Amino acid sequence: MPDASRRHRWPGQDVGSKRAVAVLDAVRAQWRPVVLPVLVLWVLAAVVSTTLLHPFDVHEYERYAHAALQRPFFHRLPLEYPAPALAVFLVPLLLPVSYPWAFAVVAGIALVALATSYGRSEMPGWDTRAAGRLVIYLSLGSVMVVAGRYDIFAVAAAFWAVRAARDERWSVAWTWASVGFLLKLFPAALWPVLFIAEWRRLGRVPWRRFWWVGASAVVVAGIPALVDPGGTLNALHYYLRRPAEIGSIPAGLSFLVDAHGTTWVGSFHSANVVNTWAGPISVGIEIAGMVGCLGTWWAQARDRLTLEAACLATLSFVVLGSKVLSVQYLIWLMPFWALYRLRVSWLLASAANLVVFPYSSAATGFGYVPTRGFAVSLTVAFLARDVLVAAGTAAWMREQVRRRTPTAGSGEPEGGAPSDSRTAVPVRV
Repeated sequence: MPDASRRHRWPGQDVGSKRAVAVLDAVRAQWRPVVLPVLVLWVLAAVVSTTLLHPFDVHEYERYAHAALQRPFFHRLPLEYPAPALAVFLVPLLLPVSYPWAFAVVAGIALVALATSYGRSEMPGWDTRAAGRLVIYLSLGSVMVVAGRYDIFAVAAAFWAVRAARDERWSVAWTWASVGFLLKLFPAALWPVLFIAEWRRLGRVPWRRFWWVGASAVVVAGIPALVDPGGTLNALHYYLRRPAEIGSIPAGLSFLVDAHGTTWVGSFHSANVVNTWAGPISVGIEIAGMVGCLGTWWAQARDRLTLEAACLATLSFVVLGSKVLSVQYLIWLMPFWALYRLRVSWLLASAANLVVFPYSSAATGFGYVPTRGFAVSLTVAFLARDVLVAAGTAAWMREQVRRRTPTAGSGEPEGGAPSDSRTAVPVRV
């Protein structure tokens, strides 16, 4: 007599059961080394964000979400964010708690998904140790913003794009990169990296990927043009009109050049540095950042940088070359930092990122700078953070290029795992 438990099985039921068991086993394997630390980090971040800092950004997201739901629907678009970011802003409205807490919950889900995606990979160097390094960087440098900004969603999409490309799932990689671009724009910088990597791996130019680029541009600019023609390029216009934000390299350098002629103004939801040198230095730094990106892509095309290294270098030049470098922008880099050994310079930069936040929050508010001494010290602290990021990235990049030179004899194929992920040395300067 057949086993009663098997009489009503569907053809794919055994396969589905095996997959479910595999997922559960993966969750159990990551629970203590990854999931539990991430949950502790999220609790701290949620409490800091919702009860101590009362972030302006989250309330701004809430206003945008409610404005989009007014009739006619979706005709009021965000001023400083791409229109598709409304998808993220609307989700917290579905939860039966206050918007800041609901947003923190949604951000926490993205954070857990990001951290556990390291351990679900079978690629060398993408493991629970890398996830642990991510938790260290986020805890040290971004605990105050990781649950109070929506950058984590775009960062996760960018990271998953690189992960898919590393696994040679090219269409998935381009899809995730496009999703990240729709949310925050900056993942578009990874498109050339993916293009070069796919070209090198397949031996032919992947021209069809321009369809991903074109479709993403249509969604970001074309659809808003239909519902709100005046807000088609809101995010771009918002950036171009902004002065040098206090946390950027142009702000710090222009202050050093013209300390006596520098003033600080509250505008564009941040504190900004204004002097005669800020504009020209901003243009110079942006050009330097673009040159750095081009050099990175050239090195990748010549097999001097791996896929992961090219992505981290590109995003580093984007962050450091911008005239806006808010505290949450380090989150863009941290998932890729975690693929390599802990570096003292990056740890110190994370610590500086954390220190300036309670220091600035101790004032009555931004734009609002109570004394010139406070503004000066904050500008210098941010500049020190940026220099640490730049110095650490420069030293790391030299190591990566040196390892990929023909004389190194590593024999590692393009797109291979970061070579220093297999070394026992825990920390490098």
